[in-house]
Amino acid sequence: MTLHLLKLCVGCESIADLESWIEETRLQYQRLGLPYRQFHTTRMIPKKMDEIVGQGSLYWVIKGWLSARQRIEAIEPFTDT
Repeated sequence: MTLHLLKLCVGCESIADLESWIEETRLQYQRLGLPYRQFHTTRMIPKKMDEIVGQGSLYWVIKGWLSARQRIEAIEPFTDT
């Protein structure tokens, strides 16, 4: 069974804001000469990540509305310093 994730897009007023944020991040990587790969960091790893990766989507909630969808290609554990 395919599972999906819902995320609140805090600080965004619209889909255009989300797109702008993604583009700004891409340009920062380009200026630094680093390869760009879009990612989103969260505190918790989903317990059923095998049912999400490759099939599921990340649904962005903007201003209380389900507004955008992105395919989830990978979930990678990350430990902050």
